[in-house]
Amino acid sequence: MHLPVGPLTGRLHVEVDDRAFAALVEHCSDLIVVVDRDGTLLFANPAAARLFGVPVEEAVGTTAFNFLHPGDHDRLNQRFAHIGGTPGTSDRATLRIVSALGEVRFLETVVTNCLDNDEISGIVVNGRDVTEVNDYIAKLETSFNAITESVAGMVELRDPYTAGHQREVAHLAAAIARRLGLIEDDIKGIEVAAMIHDIGKIAIPAEILARPGALSPAEFEIVRTHSQAGHDIVANIPFPWPVAEMILQHHERMDGSGYPRGLQGSDILLGSRIIAVADTVSAMAGHRPYRPALGLSAALEEVERGSGVLFDSQAAHACVKLFREDDYSL
Repeated sequence: MHLPVGPLTGRLHVEVDDRAFAALVEHCSDLIVVVDRDGTLLFANPAAARLFGVPVEEAVGTTAFNFLHPGDHDRLNQRFAHIGGTPGTSDRATLRIVSALGEVRFLETVVTNCLDNDEISGIVVNGRDVTEVNDYIAKLETSFNAITESVAGMVELRDPYTAGHQREVAHLAAAIARRLGLIEDDIKGIEVAAMIHDIGKIAIPAEILARPGALSPAEFEIVRTHSQAGHDIVANIPFPWPVAEMILQHHERMDGSGYPRGLQGSDILLGSRIIAVADTVSAMAGHRPYRPALGLSAALEEVERGSGVLFDSQAAHACVKLFREDDYSL
């Protein structure tokens, strides 16, 4: 087959002949292949052959699915079906390539429909190997999760009666957010904020946190400062989500009766509204120094009573359904 000849796009604006264009493709470090509608390889550059683990001559004429991870076959078929009927359209996704030696590599790919181009007459796939980048990101995420867990554990050293509470709230808040249909990145942010939502309690005297019986008004006012303290502790951490603000607002209520700002309705971040519901359920269901556990039934009834008044109605409804319909458990 012949590769297209013509002006390069971008800032160069120069003409290239067949040999110059072929050289660009041959020396490109990214995978470049052309396949037909069925996935048969019509062209593969040397970078593709290196990823496949076979010479170019052996790759061309075989199906690209021979080198694709079995778990990605359906996704690639869906992509072909999506762009196959509209010439010139492109689609992006990460796919896994399996070499002839069994090595798995991750590629960020762009698939473009060039079936109506007389000189290509195929679907062009460009792929960049991002395996090492993915591994590095995975290690960073593992470290990040471990640090978050450690911070949550630090709070529990100060307040042993709430041991496990933040983790319960984090898991429940994530489940509520997922049931509401939030995207996974937003769910992750809510989960992180929930995991450390009580970090400000390290600024509260231990004798107040662990005191049996009701708190005095003055002591309760001290406890209420934990939202602001928590915000201030993490405010300078460059989270990709508004974690500090979610911590600050997790005791705000829909009718403005919460603290520390008395925010109302949509002025409260959705993540904070979700955490407020999860926090209430976990706190009421568990034991506290000043009272025995009230139980899950009482906690859900409280959420239902406060729906639309104290708590976001959608978050409250999703929470109740999780326990009563989806068999969720703390």
